[in-house]
Amino acid sequence: MKNKKALRVLFGFGLFIVYGLLAVTIVVPVVATIFLCAFAFGKRVELSKKYETLEDYPDLDATYVKFKSKGCILDGFFVTNKNIKDYKAVIVMAHGIGCSRANYMARYDYFARKGYIVFAYDCTGTCKSEGRDIKGLPQSQLDLENAIKYVGTVEELKNYKILVYGHSWGGYAAATVLNNKKCAEKITAVVTCSGFNDIWNIVYYQVAKYTTKMILLAKPWLYLHFIVFYGKRALYTGIGGINKYKGDVLVMHSKDDKTVRYHDSVAIHKDKCTNPNAKFVIFEDRGHTLARPVEIENEIKEINKKNVSTLKRGKTNVFEHNLNVYYQFADRRRLNSVDEKFMDSVEEFYSQALKKAEERA
Repeated sequence: MKNKKALRVLFGFGLFIVYGLLAVTIVVPVVATIFLCAFAFGKRVELSKKYETLEDYPDLDATYVKFKSKGCILDGFFVTNKNIKDYKAVIVMAHGIGCSRANYMARYDYFARKGYIVFAYDCTGTCKSEGRDIKGLPQSQLDLENAIKYVGTVEELKNYKILVYGHSWGGYAAATVLNNKKCAEKITAVVTCSGFNDIWNIVYYQVAKYTTKMILLAKPWLYLHFIVFYGKRALYTGIGGINKYKGDVLVMHSKDDKTVRYHDSVAIHKDKCTNPNAKFVIFEDRGHTLARPVEIENEIKEINKKNVSTLKRGKTNVFEHNLNVYYQFADRRRLNSVDEKFMDSVEEFYSQALKKAEERA
């Protein structure tokens, strides 16, 4: 009898240990992952406080369209310059997280002045597009895939090459979308600016400041969560896409980027690049936007040193809130301006890529 009682006690103790281990290794991380995804991606992104409109650029014309992306209808527009009728190509532009296509108007204006048709759209869960929330980081590459697919169905654009320009979240999408062979075959050249290489490092960097290093418990479950929703897209990396692609790629990043650290960038993997048509340009002092004049970038930094934001996050998406806080005291027109020389280097890359494509034809 004593032996049976001892065995029951031992068995009970063993179950306690097993359940305790399960709680620590599975239950707690799973719950943490659910809260993490809800915190970071479980809200929509609305217009930022310093966005621009077509009224700020009277020489631009816009044609509004809608297209599908995995059950949601996305809102986009084609932008051209009123004074130009002979176009070079279509540039599909993918925006960053926490903002919308409205934050890139100056870049649309630049490309339109240079003779391009610009196609821009709001990602799922952003501004004018449908979606209860922004869902997750791989959503940007899914939306970009569908944007490129949509452009390919527009009869009036059949004779134009497709170029891609992605920034930040969109920079990640511009590189990772190249893992999709069918999509990559439709693209003549890609520019990825300030893009992160994979989903984990950027989540860890951006969210750990709120959750501490406990976020590490969620890593395998975060991947599992996104694999369930996005399949192999969740495992794609930017450098992996560039290496699979046969065309021209321009990768640009600045080492002082505080939003997407150089450590987490596509650019830092340049030594692993096997695509002979890929070019890497690394800056020291251009910040996250890259396209903004350096003197204005420095001006914004100085303004933020002298002022403390009073904006409350409330129900705002965390990425949208961070953007609004950083630009709260900046002049709207100045922070949305572009460095013509920087943009000229991008346009020169596109021109050369188009020339090479014509020579191959």
